[in-house]
Amino acid sequence: MSGIAGFIHFDGEPAQGGDLARMLDALSQRGPDRLTLHCAANAGFAKALLATTPEALCETQPWKHPESGCWIVSDSRLDNRPDLIADLRINRAADEVGDAELLHAAWQRWGTSCADRLRGDFAFVIWNPATHELYAARDPMGVRPLAFHWQARERFVFGSSVDAVLAHGRVPTDIDEGRVADALMEETEGIDLTSTFYRSVKRLPPASWLLVCSNGLIRQERYWLPVGKRPSGLPRNEDEWVEAQHEQLDHAVKRRLRSQRPVGSMLSGGLDSSSVVALASRACFMDGRPPLPVYSATNQADQTCTETRSIKEMLANRHCKPFLIDLASIDAWQAGEWWNLCMEPFDGSITLASCLYRAASSHGIVSLMDGIPADNLFVTGRYARRLFWQGSILRAWQVAVDQWSLPGIDHPRRQALRVLAGCLAPEAVHKLRAQWLAANEFQALLANALGSQELKQRVNMRKRYRRYRSSLGNSHIWHPLDEALSSMTAPYITAGIERFNRVASIFGVEPRPPFADRDLIEFQSWVPIGLRLREGHPKWILRKAMSSLLPDKIAWRADKSHIGWAFNQAVLARQLKAAASTIPEQPLAQWVDERKLASAIRNPREGSSSNLAAAWRLLMWARNRSSASSFKENDSHDVRPENS
Repeated sequence: MSGIAGFIHFDGEPAQGGDLARMLDALSQRGPDRLTLHCAANAGFAKALLATTPEALCETQPWKHPESGCWIVSDSRLDNRPDLIADLRINRAADEVGDAELLHAAWQRWGTSCADRLRGDFAFVIWNPATHELYAARDPMGVRPLAFHWQARERFVFGSSVDAVLAHGRVPTDIDEGRVADALMEETEGIDLTSTFYRSVKRLPPASWLLVCSNGLIRQERYWLPVGKRPSGLPRNEDEWVEAQHEQLDHAVKRRLRSQRPVGSMLSGGLDSSSVVALASRACFMDGRPPLPVYSATNQADQTCTETRSIKEMLANRHCKPFLIDLASIDAWQAGEWWNLCMEPFDGSITLASCLYRAASSHGIVSLMDGIPADNLFVTGRYARRLFWQGSILRAWQVAVDQWSLPGIDHPRRQALRVLAGCLAPEAVHKLRAQWLAANEFQALLANALGSQELKQRVNMRKRYRRYRSSLGNSHIWHPLDEALSSMTAPYITAGIERFNRVASIFGVEPRPPFADRDLIEFQSWVPIGLRLREGHPKWILRKAMSSLLPDKIAWRADKSHIGWAFNQAVLARQLKAAASTIPEQPLAQWVDERKLASAIRNPREGSSSNLAAAWRLLMWARNRSSASSFKENDSHDVRPENS
């Protein structure tokens, strides 16, 4: 995962190398291999390179096409390079063609639709000084980040991080208090696909491209949805579906093993990450590669920890090199420095992942696979209700029973009967019930959150929560004939992917989530609902497809226990122990209820620990944000200027 940054001054203001150098410095952890910048006339571009593929070193970015004069900068791993090279009639070996050259050729041939032709993870920008147009695009699931600031007819500033955009120096730094309230409540982290903690900085949504023109117009479009036309060659029976499931995930994993450096994987002991490790370790063995580096978090002091037992069982007799980070080994660095390094308050919620990224980085592993966001690939929606309304009563009953035959659910048939009884109610009744449930959930969240009453009123937190709930309700995309279903456009999924990316970048690590593969997601959207949930087993088709490679206890594991919160609590406990007993007056006092915060610090109950942790993470971020947006000149890096 490299980093990119740059700006266009549409008002003709000359580009300043100091502005660009500060932006590049903000991305330095993303580019241990090379930091490069280019300034000319009213434009500047920069690249912090982490070279993980053979083609990454065959060109230096920012890259200029000698004939068109276009400048290109990208953070990318393109998986369909051979097909692109053939389609674009480039007569050179794939490893000799850099991504910038390939992206430029795709842009020249296909225009704004070029992003839809790409496979892999990418964020890139193309600037044409002849036409004064800028084109930017981002991969379907937003694995590679891209933030920007746009002031019509004045400037366009972009970067792989919000901090890099702010480092330009002329981007307003007014805080979006709505995001502050989201950070204190946490539930609404994924409220949308565009907002940041700064009003003037936005995120380019996943699967979207942006066209900026000198006349002050800006155009943004989504180029991909996971549910489209019915593809040809879909499996015809259950056995074929199971085989295809195995093949699709295997292809996604192998694409992410392509690297000039060792690629590792996280392992939690659950179905998703275990499937990735099983396929990746087998591929490494078959190709004669060294054992797959695998990073896991354990709690060896707890003999009842299902996750620890599953990890050990999974690693037995595998072509792997395991690295176990135990809860008891979290050192003072984690306690004292982790939250200070977070780019956003939400980032501190994944302490466990930060431990694994840090360990991988210390071993020279810069690309790490994981199991996110697999849970969202196997949604069933309100399938029972849809079947009932179509007249398939018996099928609807069976689906409803399966949906409620889950661990911890008593009397699934009684619950299924309630579902079918609800199908008789008018749609207006369902809407009223949904509003009532949402109102109750909001009140419960509000009662525990430490945000001040004034903050909640200023941002209209009730309206924000409704907006968040609406995004959840609209995330299920059905095929018109009910043949396909996907929820992969939900903003909270993007929020999670971006959070992992930000945390990984602190340690110079590139996340490579196989379950975010576009081809795999499109396949999963067409998997029949009856194969997604069966006999009380969510992800039944994945369990069946991986059953020959996984221990039965993992392939058919029912519980969802996770030790991530134990890692968070360990850091919080150390933070509170080291913290002063007084409440910080600034900057937290303007956002929190001081009495509730003081009470939570004096008596941190189990129920309030999450809210207390959220408040402290916000405090760490608020204390550091001024330095994050006020970068100084730094000559300690090898920044190489490129001249046109």
